[in-house]
Amino acid sequence: MLVGTSEYTYLSSLPAVENNLKAVSSLLQRADLWGLPAEHCTVVHNPTSVDAMMDPLWQAREEAKDTLIVYFAGHGLMHSVESDLYLTLVDSHKDRMYSAVAYDTVRNELRASFARRKIVILDCCYSGLALGLMGAEDATERVANSASVAGTYLMTATAENKTALGGLDTHTAFTGELIQLISEGIPGQPEFLELDTIFQHARVSLREKGLPIPQKRESNLAAHIALVRNRAHKSQKRFEVKEFYGPIEGIQSGAIFESRRALHDAGVHRPLQAGICGTAERGGAESIVVSGGYKDDEDYGDVIIYTGHGGRDPNTGVQVKDQSADDSGNAALIKSIMTGLPVRVIRGAGGNEKFSPPAGYSYDGLYKVADYWTKRGADGPTVLQFRLEQIDDGAPKKRAPHLSRKLPPGRREEVAPGIYADRLLATELKQVYDHSCQVCGTVLEVPGGLRIATTVHIRGLERPHLGPDDKANMLCLCPNHRNLFKYGAITIEDDFSVIDRTDGEPIGKLMLKHDIDHEHIQYHRQHHTLGHQRLGNELR
Repeated sequence: MLVGTSEYTYLSSLPAVENNLKAVSSLLQRADLWGLPAEHCTVVHNPTSVDAMMDPLWQAREEAKDTLIVYFAGHGLMHSVESDLYLTLVDSHKDRMYSAVAYDTVRNELRASFARRKIVILDCCYSGLALGLMGAEDATERVANSASVAGTYLMTATAENKTALGGLDTHTAFTGELIQLISEGIPGQPEFLELDTIFQHARVSLREKGLPIPQKRESNLAAHIALVRNRAHKSQKRFEVKEFYGPIEGIQSGAIFESRRALHDAGVHRPLQAGICGTAERGGAESIVVSGGYKDDEDYGDVIIYTGHGGRDPNTGVQVKDQSADDSGNAALIKSIMTGLPVRVIRGAGGNEKFSPPAGYSYDGLYKVADYWTKRGADGPTVLQFRLEQIDDGAPKKRAPHLSRKLPPGRREEVAPGIYADRLLATELKQVYDHSCQVCGTVLEVPGGLRIATTVHIRGLERPHLGPDDKANMLCLCPNHRNLFKYGAITIEDDFSVIDRTDGEPIGKLMLKHDIDHEHIQYHRQHHTLGHQRLGNELR
């Protein structure tokens, strides 16, 4: 059932609402989207009485057995005393709330319906916003809470009393986004689009345009209702792996894109919502977007401390759960460390203003994923973080001041942009252990008697770890155990037992011939204990 009021006696007219009704009705009836029979799609345009709106709704809730959709577009009024939502009729007046339909009346009919699935879409302009009675976020929250119904997926939009928002002359802003997503489809999504997928993409797009951000309420897994076929599914291009990674032909570093859709169309970052593109199975992350969405992100220009994906409340953006290394996006970034494939970095306007564009998105070249760890996030739960370092591809670099250890030429090794380690310390430590691994005792020797060993700083020298460059913060390891230690597949206890993090079992004691600061191994254990089975297996 689709209801819309575009002509008013006492309120400003909303001609775009009539276009909304026609477009939504047409989309639902299209055979390649849903194929809803015309007799099951009731459209009520410009209702002049409560009966004119409610009688068709009663009929729809009586007949619907599987899915009941109720859509309303027009002015919404907030009762000045009860703060309840009212849906407007042609003759509704903001000072005579009885001239509109209380949403509570609609909600009661929805509760009485035997339909298994119920979808409510409210695209309302709230006169209370124009009168300054409450802030937009307060209004949206209040409306969303008051409109919720058990077993229902509710979408509600906030808008000012304007015919068109954000330059949309044909449709209202929120409905216009829904129409575009349904009619064009969403690349990278399954054959059938779920309700929550459509809503989240509309939410991201509206936020990028600076328009009011919609809200949702859901219950009983209603978010996973497959609403329509995804028109972009069959038309998705199939690329070879080599085409996913590295630069995009014709796109130079510094190029500006106005939206996520433009990034997708150019092939720079294909997802319209996700910040990480790519999978571990295919070789790692292809591209990421840095736009200030996570409080723990740090951007230093040619070095980025990037917070992984997952665990955030979709409505508030607050981190409410620990992130997992098995999340597909996080696993992709971890795999990038091992494959060494470059990652395209895109910055959004919400990021660090020193390096981010004032509006839209900028493609800022190729980076490598150098390291990752865990930390307690700003909101409390644990987050994963990744250190990305810009690759010298000839493009201008965005730089910030680095900590630099000024060592004599020939004695320093750059371990990260602007961060140097003393080569002499590594040489001395290898000599102490006669080039044997402190974990397994292995000595690697090549023809000619040359022995090979590696050293690793327990607490990294680079941001954000800022460990000291001294032997108390170093280990001498074979290449295999160096990688296992660096990425948290093994850790060291305070008694110097070496623990295999994939099964939690000890694998022996660390060989000790030099002093090691316990604070450093505790730091490593705190930030690198992930228990990531797949990572451990791949590193082996």
